[in-house]
Amino acid sequence: MRARRRAQGGQALAEMLITFAWGVPLLLAIIQLGLMYRAKATLNDATFRAARAGSLHHAYTSDMKHELVRSMVPTLYAVPPGETPSLATYTVRREALDALYGIEAHPIAKVDVVSPTAKGFREFSKPAWGLTSDCGRGGCPNGGDYREVDADQRLYEIPNDNLEQRPTTLVDVDGRKINVQDANLLKIRTLWCQEMKVPGINRLVWEAVNLSGLFNSADWRRCSLLRAAQGGYYFPLSSHAVVRMQTPVRCEGNPRGNTNCKNLR
Repeated sequence: MRARRRAQGGQALAEMLITFAWGVPLLLAIIQLGLMYRAKATLNDATFRAARAGSLHHAYTSDMKHELVRSMVPTLYAVPPGETPSLATYTVRREALDALYGIEAHPIAKVDVVSPTAKGFREFSKPAWGLTSDCGRGGCPNGGDYREVDADQRLYEIPNDNLEQRPTTLVDVDGRKINVQDANLLKIRTLWCQEMKVPGINRLVWEAVNLSGLFNSADWRRCSLLRAAQGGYYFPLSSHAVVRMQTPVRCEGNPRGNTNCKNLR
């Protein structure tokens, strides 16, 4: 009887060790997967917010990246144990992270304008008519306070007003037939390098993907540079959004021209 009990005890210990060997990593993997799912859901919302910011700011990627970072702060903000969350501390943290990650050179986030393209902008953009209060030596017409801007000072932009009344003539742009109404649809793609924080699993996933070459892409290389710069294990997440422009699309970095635009590819 005693020998049988000892045998059963040894069997239970062996079963526990076997279960522990695969059960704990599986549990940690499930936790990490849940965190990544939450980050992806947050990114989907943040991408729409970034697109909305772009529609209000001439499709400038700098404004969209700032909005993307601010909207992703919930994945970066954590209250230390024993402290009570507050809106004031969250706001301070959000602005600090925006100042750090929102700059163009930081690799944690990226916004690409998929449409309109640079070629589409050259096809549909026109010098916009505008007014200035700088009357100069010649004065303003009829003794007024404004005059028309000089021709070389006009900003190139895709017409955005009265779209229903504008011609729907199709133009071949990058193999697609589009019109000026289509050119006023802003489509963006975002990239976010999400840090994997579950110990053990983060390194296992990163090393496995990195060695397999399955993610040998520009997104993966960008997140790898972030790891080399500040440590940690980062996984690339991406999302898309489409909105109607509320302001005219302009050439970021060269507003008085229609080439060499930082925001258009």
